Amino acid sequence: MLVAEKEFSLIVFGASGALAKEKIFPALYEMALEGRLEKEYKVFGFARTKMSSEDFRKEFIESVEKKVDGPNMKILRDLADNCYYFAGDYNSSKDYSDFLAYIESIEKSKNDRVRLAYFSVPPVVFEPIVKGLGSIFKKSEVPLRLILEKPFGSDLKSAKALKDLINIYFDHSEYYLLDHYLGKEGVFNLLALRYANPIFSFLLQGQYISNIQISALEDVGLENRAGYFDAVGTLKDMIQSHLFQILAFLTMNVPRQFESELVHKMKTLALDTMYFDSDISHVVRGQYDGYALEKGVAPDSKTETFVALKLGLDSPEWHNIPIYLRTGKKLAKKWTGVVIEFKPHQNQEKLGIKTINRLLIQIQPQEKVEFYMYTKRSGEELDFVPLTTGKPIYCSGDCTNEHSRLLLEAIRGDKLLFLEFAEIFESWKITDKVADLFAKDSVALNKYMSKDYGPIEADEMLARDGFEWFNDF
Repeated sequence: MLVAEKEFSLIVFGASGALAKEKIFPALYEMALEGRLEKEYKVFGFARTKMSSEDFRKEFIESVEKKVDGPNMKILRDLADNCYYFAGDYNSSKDYSDFLAYIESIEKSKNDRVRLAYFSVPPVVFEPIVKGLGSIFKKSEVPLRLILEKPFGSDLKSAKALKDLINIYFDHSEYYLLDHYLGKEGVFNLLALRYANPIFSFLLQGQYISNIQISALEDVGLENRAGYFDAVGTLKDMIQSHLFQILAFLTMNVPRQFESELVHKMKTLALDTMYFDSDISHVVRGQYDGYALEKGVAPDSKTETFVALKLGLDSPEWHNIPIYLRTGKKLAKKWTGVVIEFKPHQNQEKLGIKTINRLLIQIQPQEKVEFYMYTKRSGEELDFVPLTTGKPIYCSGDCTNEHSRLLLEAIRGDKLLFLEFAEIFESWKITDKVADLFAKDSVALNKYMSKDYGPIEADEMLARDGFEWFNDF
C-alpha cells in the first residue's frame, strides 16, 4: 500500500479557500482513514484570513463532513489535532520568517522530514509565495517541495515566465506541477493498457481508425468558482490541461518502462505533433443559457462554458486522422472518456452492413473498457445486432482518490504522475491559437440549454466529416 514513507509537514497556502476545503482536506482525511499516515506529520494553513488554530481545526472538520458521508470522527479529530494556522501576508518577508519559526516550534523532529508547500491559491499570488519560500524557507535544513496546481500561466509566454521564476529559487527536483486528472486511475490506465496489452498497439494505428473522440462532460455549473472560471473559461480550464493530457497518453509512443523521465519525454513528443489549423469551422464555443445570471459573473460575459475542437497529429502513425475534443458545463451527463471509431471493412460495405466498431475507454463515472461489435441474429438472413464486450475496471488494488494519490507521490519524491514544463508549453501553443480566435470574436458564442449535449454547431462540425458524437453512455 502506498503510504507516507517519511515524516512530513504539509503547508497549505490559501488554507481558507474553496480548493483546500473541497479537495485537499478531504484527501488528507482519506489518507488517514486508509492508514497511509504512518509517520509523524503536521498540517499548516497559511492565508490572509484572521483565525486561530482552533478555528482552523473546526473549519477543517466541517469541510470534511460536507464532502464525506459519515466520517470516522475519531480519525477526523485526531487529524485535526495535527493542524495549525498562521495568518499572514503573501508579500511580507517578515511573515514568512515568522511562519517558518512557528513551524519549527511545532514540528517534533527534523529527521528524514520533508516539507510540502501546496499552492491552493490563485495564480496571481504564485510569484510572491515562490519568492518568500525561496528566500526564507530554503535556508532551513528541512527539504522543501512545491506543489503547484494548474493553471500554469494564462498563455505560453506567462507559463515560460513562471518556469523562469521558479528556477531562480528551486531545482527541478523540488517542484511538482499538479493536474489532478493524472491522479485518476483511468487516465494513467490509458498508457498502462497499451503497455500491458499488445492488442492495443495493433489496434491503435491510424490505418485502422476513422476518428478519435475525447469528451469530458459535466452536469453541474460553476459550483462557487465564478471568480476563477469567468476569467479563464473552459478552453484554458479543461482542454489545455486535462484533455490534452488524455490525448498524450493515448497517442504517445509507449516507453520501455514506466520511468518518470521517459514518460514525460514521450508525452512531450506526442503533444509536439498536435496541430490546429486556425480554421473557425474546426472549433465551436458555447455558453449555457443563464450563465450571465450566475453569482459573480459579469452580465455581458463572453466566457465560454463549452468548447469542441478538431485537431490533428502531424506524425506518420496518425496522418489525416481527425481528433475531436469536447468539454462543457451544465450538460446532460457527467461523463469522461475516449471513443475510438474504426474504419469499415470492405466486406461490411459489400453486405450493406452499416455498423461502426468502437473501442470505448471510460474514465468517469466508472473506469471501464468496452468493444462495440456486431453479431448475426439467429435465422437465415444476414441481420446483425450489437454485441458489446467489456468490463468495469473495479478497484482491485491500492486505490485512493486523485489528490490523496498525488500528495503521497510528492512525499515519496516521485514525479511520474505530475507534469513537466515542456509538455505544458506544447499544450499552450495550441491553446493560444484557439484563444486568439476567441479574443478576436472570430468564433461565435453559441447558446445552449442546460442538460443538452452542447450547441448544435458541435454536432454539425462532426457531421461535415461524416461522423457524429458518441452519446450512448
